[in-house]
Formats: sequence, structure tokens, C-alpha cells
Amino acid sequence: MKNLFKKNYFIFSIILALISNIIGVACANEKHKVDKRDIEIPFITKSGAIDRRTVRVVIPETAEKPVPLVFFAHYPIGEDHPAFAEIINKGWALAILADFEPFKHSAALIDDNLVFNSAALSAVCKLPEIDRTRIAVIGESAGGYISLMLTTLHLGICTSVSVVGVANIRFNMIDYFDHVQSYNLKAVEKLNAKDRGNMQRRLEAMPMPVLGSLYDAFIPVKDNFPDKNDVDRWVAFSPAAMTSSFSNPILFTHFTSDLLVPIDQITKNFTYDRGETLPDDFKLRLSEFDIPEILQRSLAETIPAEDLSERVVPAPEKFTILDPEFDANKRFNIFVVDEGPVEAKAGHLKDASFYISYITYFETQFALSSRKTNRLTVEKLVLLAERYAGKCAPLPARVTADETIYGSAAKYRGNVL
Repeated sequence: MKNLFKKNYFIFSIILALISNIIGVACANEKHKVDKRDIEIPFITKSGAIDRRTVRVVIPETAEKPVPLVFFAHYPIGEDHPAFAEIINKGWALAILADFEPFKHSAALIDDNLVFNSAALSAVCKLPEIDRTRIAVIGESAGGYISLMLTTLHLGICTSVSVVGVANIRFNMIDYFDHVQSYNLKAVEKLNAKDRGNMQRRLEAMPMPVLGSLYDAFIPVKDNFPDKNDVDRWVAFSPAAMTSSFSNPILFTHFTSDLLVPIDQITKNFTYDRGETLPDDFKLRLSEFDIPEILQRSLAETIPAEDLSERVVPAPEKFTILDPEFDANKRFNIFVVDEGPVEAKAGHLKDASFYISYITYFETQFALSSRKTNRLTVEKLVLLAERYAGKCAPLPARVTADETIYGSAAKYRGNVL
């Protein structure tokens, strides 16, 4: 199962592996020598142990310092990823989280992995070559979730991008995932004992195999919510319910056909009825699940209307590079690619015959810098005060003999200040 997850941990990577050389050549007209630097990040795990992972910072050598930086949350990208060449050719730096183990780190998505991402972001901000007023955070899928959580918890990020990111942890990772997997398990139960023990046969039998291949990796997320009635804890880990703590502009990219992260939690304006290949009683909408009322609103419903722009474009009929449409005068932009309804065999999308470039969006926000993009809200100030006091649920202070390690009470106090 772990090997299977490594192959499927992010659906876009399958298509990107096929087209990255094409785009990479197109983007890499200008060659830059780069300085690659691996920085070891120690942090305290939920067990109280000290763990260490690496963040790789790639800086164009000839760029005028300090340079803007794009931080890739959770999932790393390789040098063959089209975004790598785009960013380097702009003279910007990248931060990529190394030592990534898909099964292990996705299982720790909202505890140790969140702490490490937060520690890595805090560390790269302090590098003298990096312009700390021009740092963008981007993530896809589970990485989109981490991007939103970092945006919720940190102050000083210039801008963020969430690509098909989970916004409602209770709805998506608990209720919805269990709902989808129930159909898969019913299909598997019909197999004979030999086939049930064969992972390939199990996936072939599943009506929704993409989610079925990922489901087990995220089961540990449930362990972080021992009291199922602790609504405050669900809220603290769900960006859709914490939008008042967003202090920087965000671009949300989503697809109407997303089976893994239903668009209803981002915006209800583009939610289709279920596709023809899904069961008649299949549920995709927040309102169809028995979840706390505060978590039944989409992210768009919790953002002031004057701060939000929503745009939808039809899915391209042939390969193209998309520049997401956004309103530079709005702090929050939702960009939707319309692929029609969700179907059973889909992942995040049904057809990845296009690539979305975020360079124009980053340029727009970097021109302003965090000095102009950031707003300190009362809710963000409360979150910072909670972290200073060691009482922040997503980033709780751990007891340790070494108070210089990220995750300790002293380190959080210094970080907040």
C-alpha cells in the first residue's frame, strides 16, 4: 500500500511527468546558475522527541539580493517541474522540503508535518539572501491545506496559493473520505479471499480507485480529534472556518470535477450534481453531511463579499498554459476550471491537459510586498497570543530540555515576537 501511495500521492504528478520536459524547455530559455543549500530543521514531534528534516533553498547566483522566495508546502517539486524553471528564470528563490516520505508525512499532516512546515518557513524567512517581505507560499492538495494553515498561523507572508487545497478538515478528511471509502469497501467485500489480499485487484474492484489508493494514508488524521464533539478543535484545523485570521492575499485554484477535495468547501457557486458514474446516493455537498453548523459554510461564505472575486473558465480543449484570472484589487480570488461534474474515476481533475502558471499572480503581489499586502486582524492577534502562551491547538508548545528547538514554548514566543 505504501508503494502504491508513493505512486499516487499527488495525481497531477503523473501528467506533469509527461509534460514537464516540454514546458521546462519552453521556460528555460535563460539559464541561471544556482546556489543550492540544504538546511537541517530540528523540531519537536507530538511525542516530545526531536526530529530533523531538510529544506532545500535554491537561489539564483546572479540575482540581486535579497530575492523573493516561493515556498512549496508539504509536497516537494523536482527540478524537472515546470514551476522550478519559471521561478528561477524570474530571478527568485525556491524552498523545497526534502526527505519527503509520502505515507509517513501525510499521516502526520496536521501534527508533526504541520510543525515542520511552519519551522521550515520560519527558518528560510531569516536567510539574509531572502527578501522576507516577498515570500509566497504555495501548495497542492494536502500541500494546499498546509499552505492555508501557514497563512492562518503566520504573519508576514506576502501571498499564498492553494491549489485544490482542503479547507474543511472535518468534512473532507473524516466524513467525506469515509463516505467515499464505504463504496470501495463494499466492492472489495465481493471479491474472493485471494483477490482481497491483492492490492491491484482491490483497486480494480473499487468504483473510486484514486481515493481508495490514498485513504489509508490519512487515517491517522482522525487520531488528532479524540473528542468528536470538540467543535473548537475542528474549527482550529479548518481554514474555511478561520478566514478572519487570513492576513495576506490568497489565490484559490480548484476544479469542478475534483473527487478528492470537493469544491463545495471552497465555494458552492460551482458545485455540480453528481456525475453519471457515481451512485445515486453519493454525497458531495457540505449540507448533505451531519457536521457542526459552523463547518457547513464554504470558505467563500466566510470571506467578506467586498474582499472576494470568483471566476470560472471552461477547461481547455487542447494543451495550454493557463494564467489564472484574478482581480488584483481583491484580497481573495477563487479561480475555477470547469470540467463538469465529478465522476467516479477522477482524482483532483478529469483531464490534466493544461498547466497553470502562477508567475503573473506572484509578480503582482511581490510588487506590493508584505508591507502592503498584510493586515493584522483581531483574530490573527488572538492566534499569535495563544501561540505565545503555548496554547495554540495546531502548534502546541512541547516540553523539552532544549528551548532553542522549534516547537518549544520559548521558540514560539520568540517566533511570535
